[in-house]
Amino acid sequence: MLQTMDPVVVVPMFFMITTILFVVVSLIFINRSKHLKRKISAVLETLAARNKELSDLHAAGDNILLPFISETARSIIVSIDADGKVKDANDYALEVFGYTADELIGHDAFGTIFPLQHKLSTLRPNIITRILTNPKLYIECDTENTKKSGEHFWISWTNRVIYDDSGHPIEIRLVGFDITKRKQLEEELRYLATIDPLTGVLNRQALLDAGAHELKRAIRYKRQLSILVLRMDYFHSAGDSTGFSDESIRKVIATCRANIRDSDCIGRVGDVEFAIILPETSAMQAMVLAERLKDKIQSENLKKTGGSFVSVGFGLSEKKSEKDTIDGLMLSALNDSETKEDTLHAKKYVKKGK
Repeated sequence: MLQTMDPVVVVPMFFMITTILFVVVSLIFINRSKHLKRKISAVLETLAARNKELSDLHAAGDNILLPFISETARSIIVSIDADGKVKDANDYALEVFGYTADELIGHDAFGTIFPLQHKLSTLRPNIITRILTNPKLYIECDTENTKKSGEHFWISWTNRVIYDDSGHPIEIRLVGFDITKRKQLEEELRYLATIDPLTGVLNRQALLDAGAHELKRAIRYKRQLSILVLRMDYFHSAGDSTGFSDESIRKVIATCRANIRDSDCIGRVGDVEFAIILPETSAMQAMVLAERLKDKIQSENLKKTGGSFVSVGFGLSEKKSEKDTIDGLMLSALNDSETKEDTLHAKKYVKKGK
């Protein structure tokens, strides 16, 4: 049989267990409360710090660029409003452009840091208008700029458009670096890659590229196109008939360049061979040009007092079908220039009614 416990023993044990549980729960609660209090304090401190940052930013207002305006900043930092007037500039920008703050801030960006003619151009909107209208297209851009002295130089800009509460652009903030040396190097490399160093005309590859473009356009719009190849046949100078001098080659090509259209392309395709791409030109018109160039070169010969002269011959080819290629037309004109018949073989073209 089960024996029942004496109530005198049970009651004190119950109170003891209850007391122990209460103490344990109280300790846990107190510990959790301290931890929760610490978390709440950390959150309040973070909120206070964020509120202070927002307050400082709001108080800064128009002086948002102030942290960057220092003597040690080596970036060109400029702020321009929607009307194109310079709103702010850091010390380095003033130093680079050569203005004082009073001379630049509040004045039109064009005529000060940008060339005035860029604002007046009718070909396309100016850079400020383009940035405000299409900010995503002009997050970065390179522009030609001017200094107070009139010197032109290049800057690579990173741009950010600032909007008002209604979403209208009110300001552009530009951060830039002087890239003039890089631009000069790019121009020198482009010159070396496309220009014949002796005469200043296009080299062979650049001429073929230009000719391919013109031929494609002529085929697409069913227009005429001809190619003249000038070959220097003979050079004579008193006491020396061994070859063409650099000066004689330069003078012949200078004469040609002065007597062709801006739309015509001239380039060097050999030692003493030069080709002229003639858009919108028939074979007969090209022959007329060749005879005129020949007369001009002869006139230059007669002006010389040293007894030297240069004679030239011409070869001709023209676009005839959509299957023509620039290589084929160039080769045909080169081969035509190598014959020893009369210049341009005018009789051949007249007989065929070209």
